[in-house]
Amino acid sequence: MTPVQAAKFVLQWIRRRQGSPADLLRAVEEEAGWPGRLMLPAILDALRARRGLPDAERKFLVYTLNAGAVAEALAEGGDPALQHQSSLDDLFTRSRRLRQSSKFREAVEFVAKFREYSPFNNMLVYAQNSLATHFATANHWQKSFGRSIKEEARAMVILAPRGPVLMVYDIADTAGPPLPERLRVPTQTSGRFNPALLERTVKNCERDQIQVLRQPMGEMHGGFATHRARESGWKMRVSLRADLQDGAAYAVLCHELAHIYLGHIGADRDGWWPFRVNMSESVAEIEAESAAHIVCARAGLRNHSAEYLSNFVEDSDDLDAISIDLISRVAGRLEEMGRRLLPQR
Repeated sequence: MTPVQAAKFVLQWIRRRQGSPADLLRAVEEEAGWPGRLMLPAILDALRARRGLPDAERKFLVYTLNAGAVAEALAEGGDPALQHQSSLDDLFTRSRRLRQSSKFREAVEFVAKFREYSPFNNMLVYAQNSLATHFATANHWQKSFGRSIKEEARAMVILAPRGPVLMVYDIADTAGPPLPERLRVPTQTSGRFNPALLERTVKNCERDQIQVLRQPMGEMHGGFATHRARESGWKMRVSLRADLQDGAAYAVLCHELAHIYLGHIGADRDGWWPFRVNMSESVAEIEAESAAHIVCARAGLRNHSAEYLSNFVEDSDDLDAISIDLISRVAGRLEEMGRRLLPQR
């Protein structure tokens, strides 16, 4: 393989994968053999200097495939991802099976109890509120679950079977008795949990200029991460649902921090995490929940990763696009944040 061919291969890989330096190194070796290792640093230097590259590709080269990270990957003798490969393979297998299992069917049947919504209506709801989980008319919420519509609720429009339109509401816009157990899966945890893990992780977030806040949210939402910090001096913000127990809060925090450290929300000016925004929602959720699953399992905390991932693991294309290498590295980073207070950068 010539340097020109190698550069073309690297660009195609970036546009398709956006994995870690170690992932790229393995791909180059498979394509060009051992000599590919020798060409890679010079090829990446040339690509970083190339004019006319799309902004996302340029940032990925600068923040994720930087010279230091590539040199580290070249120097490593082992593969840090291998220690987690079998557990993740099992997790993904169980997630696939859940798409046909009774638990997954129960969730689908729960929506069907209100009205048999068409795929087109589901698409309409998603277009109006991508965070919607279960939706129904105000009458069905009241009749079937004794839940009323909140004053500030935002109605969503769908096509009625024998009329123009219907107004439906997401479950987060309702209030009333506790939800059925199967609908609270995303934030349920079990097992013995040491609250010090949560305290140390939050404290270490300050070191990375990540603000962690508690705020009221609907019962179907555990939290979210964003680059829009409410105060100056912070690079990112993670919001957790105010009423989560410590174990559930830790699981959600690990998931949202994984999004940050995996580069799903973008890089920062200091390059403390990569830039990998050009990927599908499914791949991003699989990577973040996989990292959280590893950390929680090793801490003795059982959550519902397989059930959650069953919404995203649909085919081999998703699994081929994820970076086991970065998942493993981020899991180790999160575990270290819970183990001890880290020194200032």
